[in-house]
Amino acid sequence: MPRPTLPRFVRHAGLTAEVLAYVVWLLVDGVATLGVDRGWPSFATPVVGALIAAVVLLRRRDGVDVLRVAALAYGLSVLITLGSLVAGVPSMAFTEQLALAVVTVAALRRAGDRTALAVCGAAVIALVGSAAFRADLGTARSAFTMLSALGWGATIAVGLVIRENEARRRNQLADARSAERMDLARELHDVVAHQVTGIVVAAQAAAVVARTSPEEVDKALLAIENAGGEALTAMRRMVGVLRGQEEGARTPGADLADVAEMVRRFDPEARLVRLETDPGLEHAVLPAGVAATGFRVVQEAMTNVRRHAPAASAVEIEIRIRDEMLVVGVRNDGVRTGGPGAIGGESGFGLAGMSERVAALDGTLHAGPTGPGIWTVTARLPLTGGAA
Repeated sequence: MPRPTLPRFVRHAGLTAEVLAYVVWLLVDGVATLGVDRGWPSFATPVVGALIAAVVLLRRRDGVDVLRVAALAYGLSVLITLGSLVAGVPSMAFTEQLALAVVTVAALRRAGDRTALAVCGAAVIALVGSAAFRADLGTARSAFTMLSALGWGATIAVGLVIRENEARRRNQLADARSAERMDLARELHDVVAHQVTGIVVAAQAAAVVARTSPEEVDKALLAIENAGGEALTAMRRMVGVLRGQEEGARTPGADLADVAEMVRRFDPEARLVRLETDPGLEHAVLPAGVAATGFRVVQEAMTNVRRHAPAASAVEIEIRIRDEMLVVGVRNDGVRTGGPGAIGGESGFGLAGMSERVAALDGTLHAGPTGPGIWTVTARLPLTGGAA
C-alpha cells in the first residue's frame, strides 16, 4: 500500500511558517501606514518590507550562498535608509526587521569566525540603522531604536547558540566517523588476517604435501582457493562500508554460532581443537556487540596460534555464561620457551584490537602464560549495559 503524500506546506513547514510570519508583519506595516497622509509614498514601507523578505527567501533555493543573500539584504536595507533620509520615505518596516533577523541567524550558522564578526557588524548597521535614521518615526524614534538594538542582540545570541550547537554536532559526527573507521580497521584486521594466515599455512602445507603425497595437492590448493575467496569477499564488504554502501555493512555471521564453522576450517580433521560451550548457547539471545566480540576474540586467538604456536598439539576453546557474563577462553600448549607467546610479541595489532573491543563493552581481557608452555586468552563480557 503506497504511503500517503503529505501536503506540500506540511513537508516544508519551516518555509510555510516563515512566509506566514512575513504576511502577518506586512499587514502590520500596511495598517501602520494608513494613518500617514502622504498619498502613495506612504505604502513604500510595506513594499520595502516585502522586497527585503523576498530577498531573504532566496537563501532557500538550492545552491544559493546564504552569506551572499545576507550581504544583499543588508546592502539594500542600508541603501533604503539612506534614501529615506533624502526622500522622507519609507519608514521603518517591521517585516524588514524580521527578515534581517532571520537572515542573520541563517548566516551565523554557516559563517566562519571572522565572517561571523562581519555578519554581526552588518546586522547592527542594517537593523538599528533602519530604526535610528528612517523618517516618520517622530517621538517614537528612540523607543524603536532601542527595540531594534535589543532585537539585534537577541538575534545574535540565537544565531551564535545555534552555530555552537551545530559545531558541537559536527564534532560529534567527526568523532563518530573516526570511531567507525577504527572499528572498520579492527574488523578488517580480524577477518582478513585470519583468512590470510590460513592461506599461508595451507600454502606451506601444500609444499610439504607435494613432496610426500602428490595426490593430496588438489585438496590443499582448494583450501587455499576457498580462504582467498573468503578474504576477498570480506575486503569487498569493508570497502562497501567505507564508500557508504550500507547494504554492504559489516561482515555477516560474525557471531558465536559461527565459531564451530571457524573451528572446522581451522582443524578439518578435528584432531587439534576442542570446542566446549554451554548447551544451546549458539541459539541464546545475546547483545549483538557481546556476541560479535566473543567471536572476534576466538578468531584472533586462533589466528595467533597459527602464527606463533605452530607446534601446538592441543587448542581448547570454552564459551560459557557465568554470573551474567559471557566468558570466552582459548588455551593452547604451543608456547616456545623464550619465544613470543601465541598472542603477543609479534602479533601486531591483534591484542590491542581485542582489548579495545572488550573494553568498549566494559569487559576484561587477559592474555598470557598460565603454565609451562601454555598460553591462555580469556575475555569476560557483561551481558548487560555495554553492548549496542
